[in-house]
Amino acid sequence: MTTPLHLACRAALVVATFLVAACTGEPAVPTSPTDSGPSDRRDAGPGPRDAATDSAPPPLDAPEGIDAPPYDAGEPPFTGEMRGVWITRFAYRTQAQLQTVIDNAAAGGFNAVFVQIRGEGDAYYHSTHEPWAARLTGTLGRDPGWDPLRFAIDRAHMHGMELHAYFNALSAAAIASYPIPRAEGSVQHALYTHPEWAAVDRSGAVSTSEYVWFTPGDPAARAHIVATAEELLENYDVDGLHLDRIRTSGRGFSYDPATRAAFDTAHAADPSLTLDAFIPEYMTESINQLVADLYAAIGRARPSVKLSAAVWGIYTRESLGDCEGAVSQGKLDYYQDSVEWLRRGTMDALVPMMYWPIADGRCTDWRRLIDFFMANRGWRHLWAGMHALNLSAGSTWDWDGIRARIDYAREVRAHGTVVFASAYLDSSSGWDDYIGTAGAPGPFAEPAEVPAMYWKP
Repeated sequence: MTTPLHLACRAALVVATFLVAACTGEPAVPTSPTDSGPSDRRDAGPGPRDAATDSAPPPLDAPEGIDAPPYDAGEPPFTGEMRGVWITRFAYRTQAQLQTVIDNAAAGGFNAVFVQIRGEGDAYYHSTHEPWAARLTGTLGRDPGWDPLRFAIDRAHMHGMELHAYFNALSAAAIASYPIPRAEGSVQHALYTHPEWAAVDRSGAVSTSEYVWFTPGDPAARAHIVATAEELLENYDVDGLHLDRIRTSGRGFSYDPATRAAFDTAHAADPSLTLDAFIPEYMTESINQLVADLYAAIGRARPSVKLSAAVWGIYTRESLGDCEGAVSQGKLDYYQDSVEWLRRGTMDALVPMMYWPIADGRCTDWRRLIDFFMANRGWRHLWAGMHALNLSAGSTWDWDGIRARIDYAREVRAHGTVVFASAYLDSSSGWDDYIGTAGAPGPFAEPAEVPAMYWKP
């Protein structure tokens, strides 16, 4: 009979095995403080899926290493409001295009832009770790003659806005471009030189949906991602590092060589452990470790930078209480335990991808989702993510729906909102609606500073 104690011991064994693997040179989880993220496709976010349930986590205490707060209200000081917009790599190819969208955001009253500069193991900036993105010139590795990240930083700062480097963490290559070709120049794609870093299913096949992914279960693959981010932080004056695709592609991944080797170690200690039972815990803890390592990299390279992540809009089904509709779950379906990052103090702000409208009774009700994340944000920020279109009504522009969600975020004292994505605001009256007119001011008519993070330098 499998008892709760037996399961707890098995979980401890999996974590211990993970820590042994991590001791090959990976940065340790910091003891004190120093996003399939927003979908960059032009379609709906998470789709329905029947899945097992899991209980909601207990309320958060202050992360280890943070002193007792200098206030009695039970929540951090509340100043400013995040007014962010996601700018995907599909929104620009030229300097003029990027300038236009950043200028539009400034005119619309936004105070932060989240500009995608790493999509699939490539770079939209000078990197010695990954090749120039093929989207910029048509050839992987070819220098486009301009630096999108440098330009975006300068343009955003000129307007007084923050620039958050939008960084796809574990998506590694578009299916259409796999296997990876040799890049022009000396910097090669990580999967070209290390094909064993690809996440694979039990049969050894890569995902056939949208992307091939890096496996989080290989310490060397994680170290590459951390080194890539740390170089960016050392060389560019970004205000934030924003993680997307900080998850697996699904439950069937990954059975890569490093993960199987970690299982062999765990199985030797507990012969009753099965590979299928091992994978979820090992993948979850591997992603937790990657987040912690990236947070530590910020502490080394540029401590003032804010680490945020676009995370699945539904943590678990059971965390939502009694509601209607089948949903996919970040923690159980994609091994993304976003609340745990807050608990460990390795994340500054969550940006849940709540891409549905306000709809009473539904598990995807925007208010129900934000209520959960607000209750579990602990001592960190919650920037409420939303889609610019009403995906439940033919993907139409729905300003009343957007305004209602902004109003509710303010009512529950979220630290702001981030909208997906600039392209939809370009193709509608979106930018104008946010700022409004003198006679009918929009929600961003009055300027606002980005919210302060009292634990950052």
